[in-house]
Amino acid sequence: MLQINGIKLKIDEDESKLKEKIEKKLHTRVKSFEIRRKSLDARKEPVYVYSVLVETDHEEKYLGKDIVRYDPVDLKAEYRPRNQVCIIAGYGPSGIFAAYRLIEAGYRVIVFEKGKRILERQKDVERFFREGILDENSNVQFGEGGAGTFSDAKLTTRIKDPYIDYILDVFVQHGADPKIRYEPHAHIGTDEIRKIIERITDRLMEKGCEFHFSEPVKDLILDESRRVTGIVTDQGEYRCDHFLSGIGHSAYETIRMFCDRGIYIEKKDIALGFRVEHPQSLIDARQTGSRVKEANEYFLRYKGEKGVYSFCMCPGGIVIPAMSEKRTIVTNGMSYAARDSGNANSAILIQIRKEEFEDGYAYLHEIERMAYDHSGSFKALSQNVADFMNGRLEPLIRESTYPLGTVLYDFNRFFQEEDLRIVKDALKDFDRKIPGFIQEGIMIGPETRSSCPVRIKRNEAFESVNTPGLYPMGEGAGYGGGIMSCALDGIRIANAILWKYEQISGN
Repeated sequence: MLQINGIKLKIDEDESKLKEKIEKKLHTRVKSFEIRRKSLDARKEPVYVYSVLVETDHEEKYLGKDIVRYDPVDLKAEYRPRNQVCIIAGYGPSGIFAAYRLIEAGYRVIVFEKGKRILERQKDVERFFREGILDENSNVQFGEGGAGTFSDAKLTTRIKDPYIDYILDVFVQHGADPKIRYEPHAHIGTDEIRKIIERITDRLMEKGCEFHFSEPVKDLILDESRRVTGIVTDQGEYRCDHFLSGIGHSAYETIRMFCDRGIYIEKKDIALGFRVEHPQSLIDARQTGSRVKEANEYFLRYKGEKGVYSFCMCPGGIVIPAMSEKRTIVTNGMSYAARDSGNANSAILIQIRKEEFEDGYAYLHEIERMAYDHSGSFKALSQNVADFMNGRLEPLIRESTYPLGTVLYDFNRFFQEEDLRIVKDALKDFDRKIPGFIQEGIMIGPETRSSCPVRIKRNEAFESVNTPGLYPMGEGAGYGGGIMSCALDGIRIANAILWKYEQISGN
């Protein structure tokens, strides 16, 4: 099989023309081809640039600058009954893919999740969006699929890893559009990712994976050497050989329990800010004009004394309430697969260094409670970006997509003095890159859960440095920041357990 790079199509050309272009480049007929990568080159007249996999006769004679041999790698784990029990706490991306990999390899896997299955969870979330009635155990943060289930479901990461294709293949096998394998900045959308995750869960059940929804882990069982040998829930005790913790960034109670148990946890830097909303048409016009049909994204970064950057940008999306505790306000972004709301939103965040706070969870909770106290309800804080820059507080230039409504708030009071100056400098920089960013933007906040404030330190074998048998993984352990990076971390943990077993057994 050959991999051919640099095949180009104009924006208005259909992908069915790729075969013609491949055959023209090779001067021969091809048996088959598939798209491996697709990117947009918008430096001049925008074109899509493709990398394709091709089967043809006498392939060796075509090798050259843009044509290389492609040898597919089978990353599927070899199934063998292993007579070991793996307990997984938390069923977000890291938990899902750790479970998938371990079941594939022949382990017995038991999953514990604080929240409900997606069908019931969705009802609870929709009721909250509609009526403001929050279920603290079933919400945007907790439940089957994790926080990424109610997001844009982006599948992008800067990590280079062969298991990215493995993850994408699992999604496609369970109903995702095959285009996610190669589309630039691929996303699934909250409506589609829910169906896909339900199918993955059903498949894992068929393979023997045991699930305990609405049953969070309350305590650990440790032996005399501090090794985890089991867990405790409200329903009883469960023994295991390996305990994988993929609890997510909002599982404060579990982190406190870990601290009480003496597990080594260290602070790490966090980020803080707000959502900014614009008409999607503004972003499209500034990015590629009307030449690209899809809703456009942006990625903005300002390098000052502290970093300020856009995060979790949701083209054609909405701003949502993402709290998991009463009397708090937390915002996030979400898009459906069609990305057709007519509005773009993104978090704008500034780095908060770990030296600036004693307890990251307490620091963020105080901000979330302050927001609620100002609002007096679950209505989010809001301000026109231009008014923020000029120290005014006027009615919003347009209504926010945030479903529970907003109250005016002067975000000049939100940041420390030095951070305030840096954020305003960053917004000026963003406005130079996307003219209208300030004048047409509205701010909704606060955004406090872009990253976990702690890291559960682990060793080279991916176990806790002072608690053997505990494998911290994903965002809640400080090792991920999105669906793909957390899924990769779950696979990394599963592979470490698999490798350890094979070393012990001599296979």
